[in-house]
Amino acid sequence: MSQSGRSVSSKSCENGRVKIDGWYDGVEPLGQTERRAMADAPAYDDELKAQLGLAKSEGNGKSLLELINEPSLNINGISSGDVGALARNVIPTTATAVLDLRLVKGNDHKQQVQRLIEHIRKEGFYVIDRDPTDAERRQHALIAKVVTRKGGYNAERTRMDLPISIAVIDAVQSTSKDPIVRLPTLGGSLPLSIITDHLRTITITVPIANYDNNQHAENENIRLQNLWDGIETWAAVMMIKPKS
Repeated sequence: MSQSGRSVSSKSCENGRVKIDGWYDGVEPLGQTERRAMADAPAYDDELKAQLGLAKSEGNGKSLLELINEPSLNINGISSGDVGALARNVIPTTATAVLDLRLVKGNDHKQQVQRLIEHIRKEGFYVIDRDPTDAERRQHALIAKVVTRKGGYNAERTRMDLPISIAVIDAVQSTSKDPIVRLPTLGGSLPLSIITDHLRTITITVPIANYDNNQHAENENIRLQNLWDGIETWAAVMMIKPKS
């Protein structure tokens, strides 16, 4: 976990470290309870690499659970020209990439986008948010059109040592014969900060999906047993009585 207020700019991104200045600034460190929960969680990195056919993963030796609690910058897709049967002997004039900014507690989503734009500028690009004019194309050798999608939001995380957190953990455990997995942060993104900001409350997620459910991809699925277990789990959560 990067320390709050520390600026990190590595010379190489071979280990998955984001090179953008300040990318890890402001990250809220995990507490002792959260770190203990991560240490107690099952280690399945090797199993996942085997299933996915990976000889090596990024992270410089850190586990997946550790890396999930750090901000990342992903390239979700790149498009330029044609390949395969559609390949032609032409030089494409543009290239488009879709970037995914995954944040953690302490990051400001608008500031992270600005850091990305400043990094592109430092690489020598003239940055605009529209198609360039002919005059701009003649004036600037490198042009980057950066369009920020609306709807971004900050990451949220609730302390695991709060009374309500402990009560939810106990309720979920009461419906399971096996020890449950407690994690401070999940890899997916949910607009939890919008709930906490507007309702002035905290949020806790209790997922019930199987780990190999192919979320957002082809053949997304859920095991029927997970569905039945989820009904019992959520019934126990809804029966929690708040302490006066």
